[in-house]
Amino acid sequence: MTQSSKIPQHDTDNPPLFKGDMIAKAIVISVTVSTINHTGKAVLKSLARHPLIVFGLGVTTGYFAHKYRKRLIKAGNQAADEGKQFVLRQRENLLDFLAENQDDADEQEH
Repeated sequence: MTQSSKIPQHDTDNPPLFKGDMIAKAIVISVTVSTINHTGKAVLKSLARHPLIVFGLGVTTGYFAHKYRKRLIKAGNQAADEGKQFVLRQRENLLDFLAENQDDADEQEH
């Protein structure tokens, strides 16, 4: 390998504008996201004041809830089953932990 091949090369299509290019990009992105977030809140507040739009959103939500009802029920049941299994595993782990502590306490007494 030659010395020049070890030196990292910049992307020729998008060369950095200056040393702080990464910081500048991060600042621009954060300002853009903040502006979109602020604007989005204002738009949602103004839309929420119009009863026809709220009604339309309700109808749309109802349509998709009806259309995907089997998937939604299946996902809800699956989440409930996983929650039950999680609680049972945690209960078993807690009982094991308490049994170990009881054994340790018995050993220290004797």
